[in-house]
Amino acid sequence: MLSLLLLAAPLLAQQKTKEQLQKERAENLRKIKEAEATLKQTSSKKKASVGQLNAINYQIKTRQKVINSLAEEINLLDQDIAENQEIINALNEDLEALKKEYAAMVYAAYKASNSRDKLMFLFSAESFNQLLRRLDYLKQYSKARKTQVEQIQAVQQMLLSEIETIEKKKQEKSQLLAEQLVAKKDLEKMRQKQRAILASLQQQEKKLKKELAQRRKSLKALDKLINDLIRREAEAAAKAAALAKNKAAAALSADFSKNKRKLPWPAEGFISLKFGRSRDPVLKMVERDSPGIEIQTEPGAEARSVFNGEVRAVALIQGFNKAVIIKHGNYFTVYAKLAEVYVKKGQQVKTGDKVGKVYTDDDGIAELHFELWETQDKGTVKLNPELWLQKK
Repeated sequence: MLSLLLLAAPLLAQQKTKEQLQKERAENLRKIKEAEATLKQTSSKKKASVGQLNAINYQIKTRQKVINSLAEEINLLDQDIAENQEIINALNEDLEALKKEYAAMVYAAYKASNSRDKLMFLFSAESFNQLLRRLDYLKQYSKARKTQVEQIQAVQQMLLSEIETIEKKKQEKSQLLAEQLVAKKDLEKMRQKQRAILASLQQQEKKLKKELAQRRKSLKALDKLINDLIRREAEAAAKAAALAKNKAAAALSADFSKNKRKLPWPAEGFISLKFGRSRDPVLKMVERDSPGIEIQTEPGAEARSVFNGEVRAVALIQGFNKAVIIKHGNYFTVYAKLAEVYVKKGQQVKTGDKVGKVYTDDDGIAELHFELWETQDKGTVKLNPELWLQKK
């Protein structure tokens, strides 16, 4: 019986991992659904766009994660089924041994079933004490037969339970294999669509290079705006006479810093361009260097402040439309590519307050450009916003 418990122990240990995989799969399916909603808005435009390609790339990446999770779940089920089979084999061996023991006991009982033989067995005792011992033996023998029957029945019940469990797991495995097959077919459809959009975009190389040059120019103008603003803020802080105000700024900086990886997203959607250096999705030989992240969202979506702070600038940047810069102590957040702005310079905002409406371009793509800066003793530092936002 102890061997059966030892065999079952790994099954319990795996349960948590299985639940984690199911949770991860459900979360990735939610992300795919969210990206599909965004893509649906842009698919109405017949012309292929980089935004469509980014949405497809995101879906392919997430769909692959779903397939990987399914493969891991199937692998866990295979291990469970193998362990259940070992338990069934062990129970069958125990049952066979118990049946043999019982058969031998029944045969011995049959030979001694004659009441005359029992009396002879009792009265052939050489002493009264031996007679009592023989009587006790006959009682214990009868009890042992009954116990043996109960053990056989118990093992048979356990065996049936294990067979039922293994059948359920085989059915679950079949269901997961079917889901995996559907996911792989969906992935192949996505890759076909990806190839078609990519081929169409590669024919527009001149236009894309021009757009990329304009983006770099816009980023340079945005960088200058932020650097100038931060320099002025630093000079003002150095001249500030109100110590209480300085303390308040330090406290706000500390609060902001404590919320790393906890900040709410400035807009719903997915990251279509990551922070730092990356290859252009179309022009493979071209490298991008992004000071922030791009969040592709649905047309009409609104940008929200990720933390308490004060609006320090509202500006118009060619190629990036309207931009809002909010100060959070020593930290600054930037919200660009806005069609409308709901706040004004000097306004106090709280976490979740609406900052503006995200701009939707002619291709139906709505993307928010979001940056995070920190002022330090040695100057300004651009931070990776993805490391500060809540994990989705």
